[in-house]
Parts: sequence; structure tokens; C-alpha cells
Amino acid sequence: MLQHHLKFRSFKLFYQDLDAAESMIRQIEEFPSFFTPVGDSPLIVDCGANIGVSMLEWKTRWPQSQVLCFEPDPFAFAALEQNVDVNDIPGVRCINAALSDTDGKTTLYGDICAGGDARGNSIEPVWGNRSVDGVRGSGKQTTVNCTRLSTHLASKKIAFLKLDIEGVEQSVLTEINDLLGNIDAIYAEVHETNETIETNSAVAIESQLRAAGFQVESESRFDEHALPAHLDAWRREVGARQVQLLAWR
Repeated sequence: MLQHHLKFRSFKLFYQDLDAAESMIRQIEEFPSFFTPVGDSPLIVDCGANIGVSMLEWKTRWPQSQVLCFEPDPFAFAALEQNVDVNDIPGVRCINAALSDTDGKTTLYGDICAGGDARGNSIEPVWGNRSVDGVRGSGKQTTVNCTRLSTHLASKKIAFLKLDIEGVEQSVLTEINDLLGNIDAIYAEVHETNETIETNSAVAIESQLRAAGFQVESESRFDEHALPAHLDAWRREVGARQVQLLAWR
């Protein structure tokens, strides 16, 4: 079990990497309040839950919410489960799997180790395998479970879907396209590179969401928390960029 922790809201937040944890806290503190869940026990789906900062934020804002978390990195997932268990948080279910358009096994690339920074880990190798000399986590990979999101959303009313899955946002949203009518609000952080723009595009996702009846606001995320400074060379090499999409009805 992890020993190091921070105070976040009323919870203990156990973490792997201090810089990553502090960055995620800063980011969630700036998270836009663009929707209000309806009902006594809204269902929130956290795709790319990492160690659980966003989960803890949702349980602070809406204590009666039910939160379904997906996180593929085995070390980040262990921290996520510890943060749920130690804080004795009800109504949270955690699934150790990557989201994809297929079920089975897949390769996860990134900083995959005890104490690692799991923020950029991805089943999309161009994004996850940041193969630049001196970049921490370069070249590491492991086999993880993968699952279709539709399997977990069928017949459910979703108050809020957070999608931050490092470069496979479009394929996952396409896989649940027929279920978008059951979702009230979506936050998608779209990760693009010059090589992957044809298959993972913020423009295409925005068009899909508008066609499904959402109002959408788009904003480029090149703020201080978007990517760590040590990834500047990699970002320039592959043309990495992040676009934040807020969608609501």
C-alpha cells in the first residue's frame, strides 16, 4: 500500500507521483461547472480515473452520486482503490481496464511502474510511448484488459461522462454512439497528434456530439497543466495537442 498522501477536500489522497497528484488537483480545482446533475443519486462515469482525484471531487460536489471509474494502469488503479477504501467512500465501482471499441487484451504504453506518472499512459502508442531521449517512461509497456464502454452503459441513465483516455476518445464515443441519448453531459479531453488526427479528431467528435443533440463548447488546452514541461520536445516532434470539449443538453 502507498504511504504518502495529501489532503484533498475532506479526503486523504494517496498518490504515486507527487508532481502528478498536485497537477491533477490544480486541474480539477479549475474544472468548469457547466452542468448540474438531476436526481438524488446521479450516475457519473469517470473514464481515465487515474488515482481518483476527479472521483473524489465528484463525491464532494454530489455525495450521493454513483461513480463508475475506469483505469487501465495497474499501479494507478491500486492507488485508486486505496483512495476509495481508506476514505470509506460508498457508491464507487472501479474497473481495471482500458476503454476500447473491442473486448479482450491490449497493450498499454507509458510510465508504467510503481511511483510512475500515469497521466499520459495510453493504448494509442503514438501518445503513450513518448520515445524521446530523456523522457521518463519512454518505451515501457504492459498487457492490460480492454472493454467496450457500451457494455457498462446499456440501459443506464448517465448524468455525466468524463472522457480523458489519451488518444482513443473518438473510437470510444463512436462505439457508444447509439447510447449518447442517455447521457446528460460530457467532458472530453481530446488528444491529437499529426499522425492520429485522421482517427482521433476534436472536430469530428464535436460534430458527432452536436448531431446527438448536445450543445458543445470547445477550448484548446495549452495551459500550464496540459502537458509537463519535460515533454516539450516530444510535443513538438509529434504535434501533440489537447482540446477540451464541454457538451450538455
